[in-house]
Amino acid sequence: MLDAAGKKVERLLLQAVRNSAITFRGIDSATNDVRVENWEEMSLNEFLFLNGEVARLFRTPEGPDSGFQLYTTNGKRTAYFNTTATAHALDEPCYIVEPHRPGTKTATNGLPSFTLHYENDDDGDRQIGTDSRLLFTAPADGVYLVRVSDSRGLGGERNVYQLAIRQAKPDFAVTIAGANPTVNVVSGQEFTVNAERKDGFEGEITVDVSGVPDGYRVTTPLVIQAGHLAARGAVHALPGATQLGDAEWAKVKVTAKALVNDGPVVRDAPSLGKVTLGPEAPLLVALEPVAPGDSLAHLSAPTPLQPQDPAKPFEITIAPGEIVPAWMKGKRNAHKAEVRFDIQNLPHGVIVDNLGLNGITLLEGQNEGEIHLKADLWVPETDRLIFAITREAGKQTSLPVLLHVRNKPGQKTKTASAK
Repeated sequence: MLDAAGKKVERLLLQAVRNSAITFRGIDSATNDVRVENWEEMSLNEFLFLNGEVARLFRTPEGPDSGFQLYTTNGKRTAYFNTTATAHALDEPCYIVEPHRPGTKTATNGLPSFTLHYENDDDGDRQIGTDSRLLFTAPADGVYLVRVSDSRGLGGERNVYQLAIRQAKPDFAVTIAGANPTVNVVSGQEFTVNAERKDGFEGEITVDVSGVPDGYRVTTPLVIQAGHLAARGAVHALPGATQLGDAEWAKVKVTAKALVNDGPVVRDAPSLGKVTLGPEAPLLVALEPVAPGDSLAHLSAPTPLQPQDPAKPFEITIAPGEIVPAWMKGKRNAHKAEVRFDIQNLPHGVIVDNLGLNGITLLEGQNEGEIHLKADLWVPETDRLIFAITREAGKQTSLPVLLHVRNKPGQKTKTASAK
């Protein structure tokens, strides 16, 4: 985008606040895992400036053999502010940056600042391949020019481009991955609701599932957090569940709702399809809170899997900045070998702490193990249905647990990094 005088239009001023460099190995234009120096001084949601590209920190390293996870779209690294994802070499300098309006006077800190203009090569949102796309907000009334050119500086009569200009219409759609699952008796299978965000819409999306037949339970509601693209749930076959036909499952309805331009918008989503009842699960899994009064310093001896009322999930409460224990439990049927687990659908900023090299693992002969949930200081108060899933034994899931993030008396949630 150019102004009437043919000059590039400034979009943002990025002020570096911490310096770093890529370590261990370089990354290509799609990689969502990067190892950087001074990562201990970085926080989730901060913007990482990589030689003209702006990425964003999604998850801190989870062990000695992992790096920062960056936000992704369609499995590839998202580039923010209409920048373009490119390859970056080992030892290349990079910076944590804070965005400001053009012309802002920033404090001198000895680190550089970078000016971003309204320009794009490949779509940073990863939705239209290698085509270019800009979301342009005019900084003032006036005449502006759009220029399309070859990014390599080439040109000629055979270089033909098609340009479309339209008013932005923020909106969203929701799709489901993992429909038509086969669910083992008294166990569950995971599904994912994915958001397709359109024209800069970044708001929270709530997905509701209704009409689930008796004998089955589906995680609902599911919340796709603002700026995020997915939330995970599970379908469970409860004790006494029977094989049902297409007609019963056709009654299940999935709807998604959000505030768009300050008004409520409701969208129908694809169905979960038909759920097929499978045989006995090779392993039953449960995520459970510790006994009341237990702490990190002292845990009561674990008990076998506790009976659960599916309509009243177990509850775990954590405060921002706190680490709390929980139990990961299994009941073995055919699966006797070691098994590894993940905890799904945690609110952004809540992680499983101290995973080590092997993650959450129950060795052969083990039926329970202690895990620790950790919440960053900026995580806002929220309620979220979370669950455990096995990596082996057919990816069995636990019943959901209701996680509450609550400030302690007198505690105020710290502000997250700027969006």
